[in-house]
Amino acid sequence: MYFIVTLLLLCAIVYSALPYGTNLENLFFDSNHDLQNFITYIAIFFLIWYIVVLVLAINGVGEILWKFSRIRKFNSSIFEERRDYDDFFEGVTILRPLKGVDPKMEECLESCFLQKYPTDKFEIIFCIADENDPSIPIVKNLQLKYPNVNSKIALGKEHYGPNPKINNLAKGYHDAKFDILWVLDSNVWVSSGCLQRAVRALIESTDNGRKTSRPVKLVHHLPLACSVESKLSSLGAKCDEMFLTTAHSKFYVSLNKVSIRPCVNGKSNFYRRSDLDYAVMKIGKGFNPSTDGKSGNTAKDASYYSSLKGHNGIKLFARYIGEDNMIAIALWDYCNGRTGMTGDVVIQPLGGINSLIDYCHRRIRWLRVRRYMVLMATLLEPSTECFLSGLFGTFAISVIFFNSLFINKIFILHVLIWLCCDRIQYTVEFDYAAADQACTSKQELPGFILNLTKHKDLKEWIPLWILRETLALPIWIAAMMGHVIEWRGSSFKINADLSAEEL
Repeated sequence: MYFIVTLLLLCAIVYSALPYGTNLENLFFDSNHDLQNFITYIAIFFLIWYIVVLVLAINGVGEILWKFSRIRKFNSSIFEERRDYDDFFEGVTILRPLKGVDPKMEECLESCFLQKYPTDKFEIIFCIADENDPSIPIVKNLQLKYPNVNSKIALGKEHYGPNPKINNLAKGYHDAKFDILWVLDSNVWVSSGCLQRAVRALIESTDNGRKTSRPVKLVHHLPLACSVESKLSSLGAKCDEMFLTTAHSKFYVSLNKVSIRPCVNGKSNFYRRSDLDYAVMKIGKGFNPSTDGKSGNTAKDASYYSSLKGHNGIKLFARYIGEDNMIAIALWDYCNGRTGMTGDVVIQPLGGINSLIDYCHRRIRWLRVRRYMVLMATLLEPSTECFLSGLFGTFAISVIFFNSLFINKIFILHVLIWLCCDRIQYTVEFDYAAADQACTSKQELPGFILNLTKHKDLKEWIPLWILRETLALPIWIAAMMGHVIEWRGSSFKINADLSAEEL
């Protein structure tokens, strides 16, 4: 219904823009149009796409303003109030893959110990490949600090494909006590009510509090980043923060609300192990004819993992660099499910030497990965950015409504409105990141989270915003011009079945 109404609106706008008495048949089939008509038709095309971009952007900003600031409803007293305790508080295993020490890592790992959830209903498994990993002392200190929380370290180096995260997670996936899994990256912080809300969304099939028509099979959270240093060497971290809190978040939330296909970041994902094992089993039986003959050993390996004793479904996804979205697609396609959100964010603190070049390399890497997964969306991405979409929109409006090629004032107005919306969005996201009713006091919050409410001064924020927006198109061009993906010190290429192959 949403798209039907949008399509009708676009048709009405385009039709109203045409000269009075225009014959639509002649418009499309008469080849004797002059240059002015040709420019007008190009402008109409740009206007349609500009409206689509605005609808998606407004949809995302509106969802953030209304849902990511008002959905926190649970509190600690609910533990004693529930009579259907076992059904309401379904068990959850938190899987955190660790390698090395990230900025503010202790505070990030501690956040899962502080979840407002019955301690007999969740466990934490820290998945670590190397027994000498420097993260181990941090984990052991937290285990001593919170002896009432069931937690353990799963050690062991395994290899099922080029993705080190899945290789690391496989042992925890197999040994998990509970069916619901919360795969949570080691470098992100979550609020203490996040677990409650995600479990309810998964059980009740809701997306940001709304009941969904298809069952929710994967719950995920809006990924944000915050720079914890003010040095010039951390300019890349500041650009990451700006990208995730503005351009990325509005379209990430909007696309998930529209929910045509999965759009999932793997920082924080909830799903049932039984569902993923079932999806892998169906892949092994060749239930997807679209990949028949193209998937190489995917179906064969899926069949093999399904035949093993215990739970091994996640091992299939070690062949992908973008394992998060591939898991979401598997649950979507084979379990007739969809994804859902809860109004929560997960925050990655960024620090150390994090230059502008580092930021560019990260964006180039993931754009190249996305190009193979969602080609059309990746090709269209530059036209959803502020400056390029503004150029398209200004040209279209100037030609159609003002008989001019380009009116500067329209472009300036577009940029100013976009900037103001991004600033409001940024403020809301950080203001409510720690505004959790499950928190009993601000003492539970780490310092870098409390500092988020001290928003960057506009004199610092606006230049960063302009820099990030200006870099968007050059980064995209660089990404499209290459094929090799540099990741964790190795080079990869993407095969036809979307699996990664180390070069």
